[in-house]
Amino acid sequence: MAYEFRARSWLVLAVGVTLAAGALAAGGTGALYVCTDARGKTITSDQPPPQCADRPIKELRSDGSVRRVIDPPLTAAQREQKAAEERRKAEELAQRRDQARRDQALLDAYGDEKEIEEARVRAADSRRAVIDRARKRMDELQRERKKLDDEAEFYARREKPDKLKRAYDTNATMVKAQEKIIADTEAELARINERFDADRKRFRELMQNGARSAQRSASTVTR
Repeated sequence: MAYEFRARSWLVLAVGVTLAAGALAAGGTGALYVCTDARGKTITSDQPPPQCADRPIKELRSDGSVRRVIDPPLTAAQREQKAAEERRKAEELAQRRDQARRDQALLDAYGDEKEIEEARVRAADSRRAVIDRARKRMDELQRERKKLDDEAEFYARREKPDKLKRAYDTNATMVKAQEKIIADTEAELARINERFDADRKRFRELMQNGARSAQRSASTVTR
C-alpha cells in the first residue's frame, strides 16, 4: 500500500508540473507550489497553499526543478530558540575576535619568553618599591609610637593631654594607611604575576602552533 501511495503522490506531482507548464504556455505566472498537508496529501497550486501554512512549501520552475523552499513561520518558542542561538554564535564570534586581538598584541609585544620575564621583573620591581617605602614608613611610625609611649609614662596616673591623644590617633591612622598600601600593592603584584604567567603560557602555545612574533619576523626580514 505504501508503494501505491507513493506512486499516486508522484502522479499528482507530475500532473501538477504538467499543468504548470500549460499555465506558462498560456501566459501564467510560471510558478508552481507543491506541499504535503497534515493528512499526507500532495497539493499543487499557482499560489502557496493555505493548507500548508505550517509546513514547507516547494516552489517549482516550469521544468519541475525546485526554485526554493518556503519554510513555515516559526512558533514563538522556535523564534526564542533561534534568537538564543544567534546570540550564542555572536558571543562566540566576539570572543574569538577578542582572543585574536589579544594574541596579536602578545606577538607584537614580545620576541620570546625571555622578554616576557624581563617585562614581569620591571612591572614587579615598581610595585616592590612601593611596598618597601611603605614598610620603611611603618618603621618610622613605630619609632614615633615608642616616643609617644615613653611620653605617656609621665601621665600614668593622670589624664593624658589632648595633644598626646591626637598624636596617638594620627599615628594609628597613618599606620593603617601604610598597611592598606602594602596589602593593595601585594594584591596587585599577585595579579601582575598571574597575568604574566598567562601571557607566557599563551605565547608558548602560539609559538608551538607555528605563529611568529612581529619582532622575530622583522629580524628575519633584516637578515
